[in-house]
Amino acid sequence: MNGRIRRTLERVCAVAVSPVALVGVGLLGLAGSYAAVFGGAPEVLSFELFLPTVAGLGLVRYGTRTREPDHDRDHRRTEIVTACALGLGALSTLFCFWVLLLVRLRTGVAGSFAQPSMSALSAGTAVGALLGHVYVERTRYHRTNERLTHAVNASRDGIAIIVDAHHVYVNDAYAGLYSLPDGSALEGRPWTDLYTTESRASIEREVIPALAERNVWRGTLTGKRTDGTTFPQAVTVSVLEGGEANGYVVIARDLTDQREREQRIQVLNRVLRHNLRNSFTVIRAHARRIGERDERLDRNHVGPILDEIDDLLSTAEKARDIERTLERCDRSAVIEATDAVRTVVDRATDAYPDARIGSRIEAPVRNGEPPTIDERVVDALDELVDNAIEHHPASRSNQGRPSTPQDSDPSSSVPDAPTVEVAVRTTEYDDGTRLEFTVTDDGTGIPEAERRAILDGEETQLDHGSGIGLWIVTWIVRNAGGNVRFTPRPGGGTTVTLSFPNGGSEPTTATPSPSSQ
Repeated sequence: MNGRIRRTLERVCAVAVSPVALVGVGLLGLAGSYAAVFGGAPEVLSFELFLPTVAGLGLVRYGTRTREPDHDRDHRRTEIVTACALGLGALSTLFCFWVLLLVRLRTGVAGSFAQPSMSALSAGTAVGALLGHVYVERTRYHRTNERLTHAVNASRDGIAIIVDAHHVYVNDAYAGLYSLPDGSALEGRPWTDLYTTESRASIEREVIPALAERNVWRGTLTGKRTDGTTFPQAVTVSVLEGGEANGYVVIARDLTDQREREQRIQVLNRVLRHNLRNSFTVIRAHARRIGERDERLDRNHVGPILDEIDDLLSTAEKARDIERTLERCDRSAVIEATDAVRTVVDRATDAYPDARIGSRIEAPVRNGEPPTIDERVVDALDELVDNAIEHHPASRSNQGRPSTPQDSDPSSSVPDAPTVEVAVRTTEYDDGTRLEFTVTDDGTGIPEAERRAILDGEETQLDHGSGIGLWIVTWIVRNAGGNVRFTPRPGGGTTVTLSFPNGGSEPTTATPSPSSQ
């Protein structure tokens, strides 16, 4: 009951503040006044008052609806519609007076001005409101169309509309792909003329059937400029919805720079992997021969040289492994979160028998479905565990690094073996439930400059990492749809959190929303 009264009051308030609704109320009041003053048989009154009643109710309804913010975002709508309604209503009434006056002067028959004037006012007001509404909608459509056209023209991607295999619209970026000053040079030209013979065959063999089946096609074609030069294109073709039967929207992007970057990377990878490996092999052999002849040189110089060579070769191998990992783009390969933790712990236990490796699992099963994760995350966890153990003070001292005063101090708090814990849990945040993996160690922590470089996404001369391990973790996690956080551990060490969306799992605790990093 209270809800019904509240809705009624809201409608009354809407009528009170809407100019269009007030005009409608005025027409209804005019009809009521006419019935009260002139009276008459009910059937006659209903016929006489039909037009003002219908027009008044329609304006009230329109006015209350246009007060809803989701229905109308143009604040001038009601003012324009009201002005048109009142203006045309006034003109209709004056025209009615003029006609009645001419009839009286011509025939000498005197009649009442009330009913014809009321009908003329009602009809004019209704038609004026309709014309105002059409004007507002057309203006809005034109303004929206201009915005969209400006956005398309400003796009860095080439966009074209194809109808019956011919260009009917081309933005400047699309024309620029073919070294043309503007799109007018391409409008009316066949679409396939802009591609090589092989790409034309691909369009007939792949693109057209895909559009008929799925309404969209994505792939690579080879474009041909007017001077005969060719270039690779990333092309997306989709069916023009609600338009021509044979209409398509084509979005194209030049891949020349990307291909050149890929080629440069491939060449550099070959140099780093093959040429440098061969050179390091030669250096290592000569260093060992030197060490065999002089024990002091072997201990003070040859050993560190060999260690650095091994580190560099390990980094090269790691780079190749991560490239292979990131190339596995099929995200259908998933693993249960608990199995991921067990796999990481089992591998680390075998690889580092002197380290203390623990695990903690707090990812409950919901409706019989355990939480799952992209299997590439296992590689990221492996990298974090390796990084924690290999950079631990105890590991470095065992690898024969030069001793420090801290090492010789009996009271030093440096542990005799690394301790690493791998955990998984589901956590409830303000924006939903997330599946989180953590790797916690008791080492010296990650340097601030290295963490800042990872979180900012770029390295500078001041902020840069000492290797590629954390970059590997970041790339894998972001490719899997998650994010990385670093938290200093009380007493020394770091907790690295890999957080992923996981709406189907039960939370274990409630905390504020995590940082966007």
